[in-house]
Amino acid sequence: MSYQETQSLFELEGAPLDREVEAGRNPSLIWAHDSALYRTRHLQPETPQTIARAMATDAVAQRILAKGIPLSHGQVVGVRLNLSIIKSTGVAVHTIHRGGTGTGYQNGRGLYRGEVISYLPVVRLQHAWFNVHQKARQDIASGAASKSPMASIDGSLVLSEEPWNFDGVEVSFQPKRVHLFVDAANQAVQYAEQVTIMGHRAYARGRIRYFESRTAPPQAGNAPSEVVFASEGI
Repeated sequence: MSYQETQSLFELEGAPLDREVEAGRNPSLIWAHDSALYRTRHLQPETPQTIARAMATDAVAQRILAKGIPLSHGQVVGVRLNLSIIKSTGVAVHTIHRGGTGTGYQNGRGLYRGEVISYLPVVRLQHAWFNVHQKARQDIASGAASKSPMASIDGSLVLSEEPWNFDGVEVSFQPKRVHLFVDAANQAVQYAEQVTIMGHRAYARGRIRYFESRTAPPQAGNAPSEVVFASEGI
């Protein structure tokens, strides 16, 4: 099965996918709470005052925020760590990119270069897809280019007054070490039903699908990558 064909597997709200998980027929598809990597966590986000001070130092962020673009529950967005703000202040803030009406982000076309509409210190997404631009990652990993927007977690924004939940399987991306988002065992993550994103980490819950070598986007170049695929490591 090709990378482009994987979307047809995702009957996200229906019984077939649930049965596939429960029967253990697909090694790339699991319930997060069944993973040996699932953890319960009690993390404390930065205070609003700390976030406001950090945001005030960034002229680009101030210009975007001045537009007053509203965020809505359920809208499709791309989320990536803002490298400029964390480098200058040490405070992690996420850049929020507008998603369109298409589903390309479910097939590897991440939203990391779309219109920036807001910033959030912590983000909740439903039906989250983990996307990396492989050529840009190769350039960064090889030292041919500096870091630039080239990876994002894309999905439906969840706006809620409920307390933050950081339980789950931890997912991260470090372009000089791996070419895809990975869990703590370096297994490449394609999709998670729910995620909470804070700092350099996302915490995945519900159903998680891992990439297999046959479904993963081809790696560009030959920069080292510690990625393990589902058929090899789960």
